[in-house]
Amino acid sequence: MKESMDDMEEDMGTSSKGEKLPNEFDMEIDFDGDDDEDDGEFMDLTSLGDLGEGFLEDFCKKAATLFFNEYGLISHQINSYNDFIHNGLQMAFDSFDDLVVEPGYDPSKKGENEWRYASVRFGKVTVDRPSFWAGSDGGEHNMFPRHARLQNMTYSARMKVNVTVEVYTQKVVSSDEFRTGKDHFVDKVVLSTDSRDIIIGRMPVMVKSDLCWMQTVEKGDCDFDHGGYFLIKGAEKVLIAQEQSCLKRLWISNTQGWTVAYKSEVKRNRLIVRLEPVGPSKDENLKEGKKGLTVYFLSTEIPLWILFFALGIKSDKEVIDLIDYNMEDASIMNIIFGSIHDADDKCEGFRKERNALDYLVKQIQGTKFPPGEDEDCISLYLFPTLHSPRQKARFLGYMVKCLLQAYSGKRKCDNRDSFRNKRFELAAELLDRELKVHIAHARRRMSKVLQKDLYGDRDVRPIEHYLDASIVTNGLSRAFSSGAWSHPFKRMERISGVVANLGRTNPLQTMVDLRKTRQQVLYTGKVGGARYPHPSHWGRVCFLSTPDGENCGLVKNLAATGLVSTNISEPLIDILFDCGMEKIVDDAHTKLNGKHIVFLNGEWVGVCEDSHLFVTELRRLRRRKRLPQQVEIKRDDQQREIRIFSDAGRILRPLLVVENLTKIKAFKGGNYTFQSLLDKGIIEFVGTEEEEDCNTAWSVKLLLAGADGKQPVQYTHCELDMSFLLGLSCGIIPFANHDHARRVLYQAQKHCQQAIGFYTTNPNIRVDTVSHQLHYPQRPLFRTVTSDCLGKSRHQRGYNGMLPKPELYNGQNAIVAVNVHLGYNQEDSLVMNRSSLERGLFRSEHSRSYKADVDNKELLDKWRKFDDTINFGKVQSKFGRVDSLDDDGFPFIGANLQSGDIVIGRCAESGADHSIKLKHTERGMVQKVVLSSNDEGKNFAVVSLRQVRSPSLGDKFSSMHGQKGVLGFLESQENFPFTRQGIVPDIVINPHAFPSRQTPGQLLEAALGKGIACGGSMRYATPFSTLSVEAITNQLHRAGFSRWGNEKVCDGRTGEMVHSLIFMGPTFYQRLIHMAEDKVKFRNTGPVHPLTRQPVADRKRFGGIKFGEMERDCLIAHGASGNLHERLFTLSDSSQMHVCQSCKNVANVIQRGVRGGHKIRGPYCRICESADDIVKVNVPYGAKLLYQELFSMGINLKFETQLC
Repeated sequence: MKESMDDMEEDMGTSSKGEKLPNEFDMEIDFDGDDDEDDGEFMDLTSLGDLGEGFLEDFCKKAATLFFNEYGLISHQINSYNDFIHNGLQMAFDSFDDLVVEPGYDPSKKGENEWRYASVRFGKVTVDRPSFWAGSDGGEHNMFPRHARLQNMTYSARMKVNVTVEVYTQKVVSSDEFRTGKDHFVDKVVLSTDSRDIIIGRMPVMVKSDLCWMQTVEKGDCDFDHGGYFLIKGAEKVLIAQEQSCLKRLWISNTQGWTVAYKSEVKRNRLIVRLEPVGPSKDENLKEGKKGLTVYFLSTEIPLWILFFALGIKSDKEVIDLIDYNMEDASIMNIIFGSIHDADDKCEGFRKERNALDYLVKQIQGTKFPPGEDEDCISLYLFPTLHSPRQKARFLGYMVKCLLQAYSGKRKCDNRDSFRNKRFELAAELLDRELKVHIAHARRRMSKVLQKDLYGDRDVRPIEHYLDASIVTNGLSRAFSSGAWSHPFKRMERISGVVANLGRTNPLQTMVDLRKTRQQVLYTGKVGGARYPHPSHWGRVCFLSTPDGENCGLVKNLAATGLVSTNISEPLIDILFDCGMEKIVDDAHTKLNGKHIVFLNGEWVGVCEDSHLFVTELRRLRRRKRLPQQVEIKRDDQQREIRIFSDAGRILRPLLVVENLTKIKAFKGGNYTFQSLLDKGIIEFVGTEEEEDCNTAWSVKLLLAGADGKQPVQYTHCELDMSFLLGLSCGIIPFANHDHARRVLYQAQKHCQQAIGFYTTNPNIRVDTVSHQLHYPQRPLFRTVTSDCLGKSRHQRGYNGMLPKPELYNGQNAIVAVNVHLGYNQEDSLVMNRSSLERGLFRSEHSRSYKADVDNKELLDKWRKFDDTINFGKVQSKFGRVDSLDDDGFPFIGANLQSGDIVIGRCAESGADHSIKLKHTERGMVQKVVLSSNDEGKNFAVVSLRQVRSPSLGDKFSSMHGQKGVLGFLESQENFPFTRQGIVPDIVINPHAFPSRQTPGQLLEAALGKGIACGGSMRYATPFSTLSVEAITNQLHRAGFSRWGNEKVCDGRTGEMVHSLIFMGPTFYQRLIHMAEDKVKFRNTGPVHPLTRQPVADRKRFGGIKFGEMERDCLIAHGASGNLHERLFTLSDSSQMHVCQSCKNVANVIQRGVRGGHKIRGPYCRICESADDIVKVNVPYGAKLLYQELFSMGINLKFETQLC
């Protein structure tokens, strides 16, 4: 280790040019200020070999545990929302300038000086904590998330803003033209000023954020609830992280021509330099179609050379020096000449004095929406962070250089699919965008209303009469409820896929939904490389967790240790100058001479002569807490750039710093926190670009590979564990690296989110529409590093150290035999032990809630008159049974309700029945009845029915390896095969399920679980670091079993020994929410569609089953014509019509007069004018409807009839 430390010191004391620096400067870097005392603790350094592989692996596991304890799994959601509340909300209001309301035209005014104007300005914004009004006294109470769930309210807080309204008039006053340069100016006479705090709306509050009341309570509502979501009208909503292009870097592209773009959030600051064909030149030596450089700025097109001269450049040579590119290339010279001649064609004499600037101002003012400033628009909008025109010109020259390098093949174009060019939009950015839309709407509405009171002698009322707070409140609530969010850059459009309902099937599904990301594309067809994994995804997003279908590759999940950065508000410029950065020269003739350009969040802030020393010093400061730890530092030696990022939306991940690993020993007793590891530089957060410079070891074994005498690789960083490259749902799959990727995807995206577990610890204060709970959930026998690091440190019997996180696994351990059983487990079917199910295996509880609401008369009587009020109550219903209802209209607790029973009784004062009936195949026992109300004038009632469900034929099950199947047969225990120990399997799976699906991981899990059940010490099945097959077989052999997990069994039916060996072992199985009882569909006759008179198509509406053309072909092939006639006619839409045999037209049934003054009703042919020779035919109503519709269009059909 001494040699490595010497190498490090030598590396830090050597410049990027290989020159040795003076010792004084070397000492200044190594020891700085108060770091001397900290470094004294780590003077006794040992080599990595002395630490040992086992010690380093335990340290990695503990460090990962500390990381999850410090940051959790959804900190990116909560941190982003907190940053918006503390900083972004005020910035959103500050982005609006003063609103000047001008008076409309008033013909009663005689002079110009009496017109009144108003100016409205937003000030400081404050946000209260959530509250609501309730009780007999109407007092204000603290609102907790459970109140919003039970009362269908939005968990939101009031926003108050200080609004200043100034009413004034304008007068034209003469002035001294010699002093001011103007003979007249407009003077403002203030009539009144009003400043007050008003409520501008309600902001939805994220659960467990700084505004939430759950931050102050000792015990939360649910142990599995980590927050990070919103409650909108009682529904749980989550914001999905949106992938957007990074606006803080130069973008070089050749998709639609060669361009380099300076992007910015402010539209007027954007600038594009494009290489395109320029017009014909006056010079005969230049051919038409020559390429030149054009600048697009402020919605106008400007030749590049004119913009350079407008910025104060005096000669063409200075422009060439600013571009600083090799001009020996003929193609580059042609582009330069083309740009110069294009500028000469557009503006003759642009090199003289102010001609170029005047031309630029004229072009900008000629646009459709010109800025208010004339000459100041360049200093305000062109590279606003650079204050000098010469510095702006130098930056423009560098952009041209980058474009020419890409055109000549010496620089790569930016890849839009790389994470270095992307940023994630979380709650801060999404809420900021949506809130600005509604604030602008409220300002427009306020301006129109306020303008009316500026007429005549009207009094201007307080501002709350004009500013409607419901616009912001309802707008945000509507965006969350509908999912239609404001577009990032198109003002009038909205996008979907930003808001999603939070899944609550099990806690794992909830965590996965909170860690989803989404990439918006214009269409979901072929989108290039957007769907494919990219090398920059490594360790940041899971390369397996993505849905199948149209969103495949577009919706992703964060990796286990992926962390989204937040915005760093600390100024970094002074630190950069202290580390050796130089200022940008303010002239056009000084060359960079090979110096590196320093970018901070895409803005040019300086230059650096020795880039290696500069970057090393910055990273040293970051590892010593002198620089924020989420700052990303990239040294691009090829392009001679240093890019530093401190913005929000970058994905970081923790890595071990190899050169500082020996500092671990200095922590006495192993007591340290994750923050202390960051402060000492043992672990650091690495971004996408910075990791390109890192040489990362996959495990600590590779760090110690040089102990065998081989030449070791010089690693700079090391992974905490390879399984952290996967997402949360993938990292807990045992032996995932042995399975086919498609099966791992099925488990990670489908089965783990459909598995029934114990979804919450507060079911009494929740009223979910549908919920499932497993009676006896278990932990699996195996363990993974991800589940251990997310768990808690407990010392229980059978567990040493960490106790795995229980809610990640939702299922039970079952004895699984791989065998055929009487043909009942073909095609993924399962045969289960009936006695095991009777003992409670996979028994679950299904709950369904029925909700109804009525108007609250006490609140609404004040301003609304009711014609027919609906109330809760028991009334004799014509379409359902009310035997279980009390007089208040609700069933009693424990009532057994069946299909067709009324579950909530509602009736109107007129006697109309508005009750809610149990739908087809729904039943259960009443578990709870909840009555509540909200402050919007609604009374709610919720009745929850409970139903205990044991597995039945057709229910779906799955292992953790994507081996899904339905229950095909329940076999008695005495008929099952049994081993010599008397073990009878719970599940029998077909052996044909393994070869084609390529899931040997399940066989390894069964073999490992068998060894663990027999007292084996090797328990880990972590992906990428699993036990070898030899280790698993040896553990089984030591326990007295066959090495390969096979067993000799006896047939339960005959009692004879089965000749073949049967593979048997404990496997973790999941019961999924897809049950036969919820999907069974049967009917004889029932509701039909009013137009076609054919059966409706919905199961919940007691609809029919579609019988299509292919089913019809099958019955024809079988010769079952009678069955076909019954299906498609008798039980569908049988009808009758009358046909005249004479003219073969349809005869109508009409009422007509006959002799004697009588009238009869019957079929009559209007064409033949006769009622004779009319026959009645049986036709489907669909055919009759088609005839009628064609007849209405003037098309008549004739029918051939034949008596049968």
